[in-house]
Amino acid sequence: MPSGGCGEHGTVRSDEGRVGDLTRVRVTLGIAATALLMALALGPATLTAQVTSNFGPITVLDNTFLSAPDNPALRHNIPRLSVTVGTETLTADFKDFYDRTGGLQRWGFATSEVLIEESGTLTQYYQRGVVDFHRRPDLGDIYVLERRLTWDYFGGGVAGSPDLGVEPGTTNHNSGELLGPWNHKVSNYSVGGVRTGFLDYFNAFGGVQAFGFPKTEARVDTNVPGTVHIAAATPGFVRQYFQAAVIEHHPLDLQDPVKLRLLGDDLRDQRYPGGAWQSFSAFNGATAVTAGQTYIPQIVHYTPPTPTPAPSPVPTASPPPTSSLGPLSATGELIVVGTTDGGVLLYDGASWRQLDKDRSVLGTNRVQAVLVDKDGQIWAGTDAGLYRFNRNGQGAEFRRANTGNGMGSDNVWGLAGRQATNDLWMAHPTQGASRFDGQNWSRFRSDNTRMPSSDVRQVGVIAGVAGGLSFATAKGAALYDEVAGTWFFYSTSNSKIASDNVTAVESSPGGALWFGTADAGVSRTLNPLTWDHFDVGEGLGSNHVRDILVASDGTVWVATAGGVSRYQNGVFATDRVVNAGLPSNSVRALAEDSQGHIWAATDGGVGRFDGSAWTAFTTAQGLPTTSATSIAVGVVASS
Repeated sequence: MPSGGCGEHGTVRSDEGRVGDLTRVRVTLGIAATALLMALALGPATLTAQVTSNFGPITVLDNTFLSAPDNPALRHNIPRLSVTVGTETLTADFKDFYDRTGGLQRWGFATSEVLIEESGTLTQYYQRGVVDFHRRPDLGDIYVLERRLTWDYFGGGVAGSPDLGVEPGTTNHNSGELLGPWNHKVSNYSVGGVRTGFLDYFNAFGGVQAFGFPKTEARVDTNVPGTVHIAAATPGFVRQYFQAAVIEHHPLDLQDPVKLRLLGDDLRDQRYPGGAWQSFSAFNGATAVTAGQTYIPQIVHYTPPTPTPAPSPVPTASPPPTSSLGPLSATGELIVVGTTDGGVLLYDGASWRQLDKDRSVLGTNRVQAVLVDKDGQIWAGTDAGLYRFNRNGQGAEFRRANTGNGMGSDNVWGLAGRQATNDLWMAHPTQGASRFDGQNWSRFRSDNTRMPSSDVRQVGVIAGVAGGLSFATAKGAALYDEVAGTWFFYSTSNSKIASDNVTAVESSPGGALWFGTADAGVSRTLNPLTWDHFDVGEGLGSNHVRDILVASDGTVWVATAGGVSRYQNGVFATDRVVNAGLPSNSVRALAEDSQGHIWAATDGGVGRFDGSAWTAFTTAQGLPTTSATSIAVGVVASS
């Protein structure tokens, strides 16, 4: 049976076949330790069409239950399990492996229960890695418990990722330990002589068993093509890449200068894109299990949606097309929609047009945020940079590597601004926020400002407040008065907000602040002493909120994972597919046009509410793809 390591293309590979100290559950054939370390990797194999368990009864022998104080979703069991495989009873000791290889500091919190995403394999996700209990044919068909080579799914050629190699041309002349087949050294000093403490950290938290072998030396990341690097990571830091981890040095953090990238979260998001992992109970907060209890791991079977193929080109000699993908009007209001797989869609009230990487300046078809500015330019935040263009698709590309390192990340989740001023704001996962004034870049992170977290989900401009900005982060909400240079914070430690896991912030003309959360619905405050909370019990479509819009008539609209909810006369009502004709209940973003119509970007297309009913726009109405992520309204110049 191949390894349980799954990539986003549905392939698996034996990650541990080449390297690594293994937790052996059943030893056969007398395999020597050196053979364990250097066994040849298995080739790729295809996931079966239907995932099954292939296990008999599973019982809890012991358990550690971890709960993050600021995130109710990070509440999971790390168990020692008795597992029946055929006629054998084996032990899958996730608890011991976690404790023995660095625990919370190495792995972070568990982000899932022990689950099954490949038949005959038990898997648990953590913030900084993934651990598999699976059969190893290359080691005599034994079962082993081992860490997945997480980095290789991003830069090691596994599951369709680019193979960035191992940087053979860099040598560290400082003292340290040469490890692995690529002759790289783990040292307390970088190539340039900076004291990093990487070797001490490596040995203290599991060594090869936890990190794998080094694929680079510890050196300053330049992000130059041909080097091993993370596209979304900030250059200039000393980093060292291992098969299962990326270690980086933060010299300004005197108490904790050595840090690990959250590669477990990265791999989870790659394997289950667009937040699809949230639909599986194994990834949601759990309750504690006890010794003697039967354990039934969830079977997680996920098939990425098949992109809708683009329409075939129309021959030149053919008559004009009769579909709604016709030419746009030269002027007027446009609905601008970002999609996961089709770039940007434009709608002028009669026709849809697609601007993707084949028909515009876009370098990727995954657009995560859109904005139309005061000059009529369209801005698109993607997973590979920021783009500005007009309705012809012509424009400019902005990426971190060619903006003087001022842009925090090529991964742009949110956009705001470019209305009253020239300032454009971007939200980045793990890299804070960036500001672009048309010439210069500024960065706002938790380590260089008072931002509560560098994991920024949304940035917004506060209407009526010059220089007023809001940031929704993983550790609460922040309001920033750019003119005065002052910050205001809302978290569970200093306010009555329902959760620190904030996904959206919006203000109303009456002065109320609305906060959407990923796990506790919506909170509203009029002053520090007055708070209201709304969840599914008060009519909200889902406690997972993605966007909030205060319309021109004062109605508060909320995009949730369970429909569009609107707040009127003190109560919420929710529109869904069944009762209102939405294209999907999974709603990502909202916008209002000049006529007061409400537009919703959903996983199944675009919806428009005209005041009395919803109209759904799907492939039947001319959309080349229906997986919408974001939406904006604006008057766009005809150039």
